[in-house]
Amino acid sequence: MSRACLPTALTMGFCMVFGSFAFAFTPTLTVTSPHSGTTIESPVHFVASASSPACANGVSAVGVYTSAGILAYSATGSRLNTYIPLASGSYNPVVQVWDNCGGVAKVPLNISVQGQIQPIGHLYTVSSNYYFGNTINQVNGFQLLPNGALAPTGQAPVKANVFPMAVAGDKGGFRLYVGDYVSGDVFAYYIYRNDGYLVPVPGSPFPVNHSVTAVAVHPSGAFVYATRDENAAGDGIEVFRVQSNGSLAAIPGTPYSTENGPQALVVDPSGKYLYVADATGFIDAFNIDQTSGALTPLPGSPFKLSTTKPACGPFPDDIIDPIGKRLYTSNAFDDSISGFKIAATVGTISQIAGSPWPDDGGCNINDPSSAFNPESITIDGTGKFLYGINGDVEDIAIYSVQSNGALKFLRYTPNTSACGGPIRTDPKGNYLYAVGCANTGSPGIVEYTINHTNGNLTRLASSPMIVNVPIMSFAVTP
Repeated sequence: MSRACLPTALTMGFCMVFGSFAFAFTPTLTVTSPHSGTTIESPVHFVASASSPACANGVSAVGVYTSAGILAYSATGSRLNTYIPLASGSYNPVVQVWDNCGGVAKVPLNISVQGQIQPIGHLYTVSSNYYFGNTINQVNGFQLLPNGALAPTGQAPVKANVFPMAVAGDKGGFRLYVGDYVSGDVFAYYIYRNDGYLVPVPGSPFPVNHSVTAVAVHPSGAFVYATRDENAAGDGIEVFRVQSNGSLAAIPGTPYSTENGPQALVVDPSGKYLYVADATGFIDAFNIDQTSGALTPLPGSPFKLSTTKPACGPFPDDIIDPIGKRLYTSNAFDDSISGFKIAATVGTISQIAGSPWPDDGGCNINDPSSAFNPESITIDGTGKFLYGINGDVEDIAIYSVQSNGALKFLRYTPNTSACGGPIRTDPKGNYLYAVGCANTGSPGIVEYTINHTNGNLTRLASSPMIVNVPIMSFAVTP
């Protein structure tokens, strides 16, 4: 009698007796990219599919070894479609499949890498598991490829301070700023434009001495704004001036008071005004001094948000100002989106007719988990379509933007198409990015192409880009 010990997963196993011989399942593996013997640019596009007909539980995972013992990427399930950065040179990568019965198949390749695909921008995620052991506080960087796909920059995770919760880049894509919620500070980084790598700015992190839920950068790059959010007296906005060496210095007069619970903020494209969305249901509006960065409340500020469900309240947790003429907020507890017209030359706001517009989900004051519909919003590059990510019902709402700024609901994407966090586009507004659903095998960033005619979203073949740590937020930079 012979005993065969077959792994049922990558690290688990069981033994089966098969008379006088051992039996092992052998999956099949097909690699369609890259082709062996070719010379290609980095990041290298790896595409493979697998099956294991003899294994009742099918394929477990497909991965890529870029060199002996270096598993550069793996994806659960039977397909792999990803981009891996490699320096110029010759490589013998191996694509490998594991099934759930202990079977393994490998396809060795021989490729030469010469040159780099120029990205159209970068995407940076901030991650933490503060409430589950405080072992992860980091930033991960990705390239935005011309076809909208994401590829790792190749840099190892970069250290943040305690519980990074917010992130924003400057207009030129030269600096990145991370707001840390528990340590109450802003961590500043240089972005190396040639590869997207991050290097901490001297003196980082810079104290805010309050929990930071959002950061924003002035279009000039000269000032950084951070929320001070304890949902209590003393809340407001901390203003930093960017020094010649990249370090941050608090300006005289900071912090500036807001209503309690500033959740999100945005500087209008002209750099004249700052708008702050407060958890208590207000928008604080400020004039920005172009020389000092100092804030002065605009007439009528703060502006109260209307609500469709007064029992729950609006709780705006995102605010966008795409063209300097209109302002939108995602009202997470009200299941709605509000829109405002911005008065030319003065910056004050007035509600657009029909606002707020209802979104998916249901208000339940006794069940906070039913909230966050929408959790975040963004607008495509043409300005014709607005998208809201619904963290509770796990879909994306699509609206058309009318000539007066009003929203018209079009459709929802399928359930579990996206699961929360921010929703953002690439710098030109052709591609859309959101946080995927870990319970459906997408613990990372999902990628969509935007149809600028009807607003439809089509998931890219390379989606999702797996990020095996909890994503608190992310930002897209040029």
